[in-house]
Amino acid sequence: MVLTFAKCCHPIPGDRIVGFVSAGRGIVIHTESCKNVAEYRHLPEKWIDVQWEPKPAGEYTAEIRVEVANQRGVLATIAAAIAEMGCNIENVDIEERDGMTSSLIFTITVHDRVHLARLMRRIRSIQLVMRIYRTKG
Repeated sequence: MVLTFAKCCHPIPGDRIVGFVSAGRGIVIHTESCKNVAEYRHLPEKWIDVQWEPKPAGEYTAEIRVEVANQRGVLATIAAAIAEMGCNIENVDIEERDGMTSSLIFTITVHDRVHLARLMRRIRSIQLVMRIYRTKG
């Protein structure tokens, strides 16, 4: 059976997950805290118990939001830190907030929650970073 990971919540190894059987998409994996999971609560026949393998291999997509001081080179500095930590940037969106700050939304690949936590600590240590958190879609 086909297995897909929901793009709304980007589950990664270490997250608590649930599976939903979907026509045409196979089993769709969501985090337990995903807002879209509530929509399917009334369809228990579509749910399937799932769990991560003990040592899953591969890379998984996650999304983080980094609020930064809007200064020259901040995007390059953060992108370099992401690469240094062994992650790949799949997408980046920039939202200017008030001229002084910006939000950078990165879609990145990580191995698991531990890898993501190390990356976030590394980014948090950059002087121009004011706040960083994982988005949940």
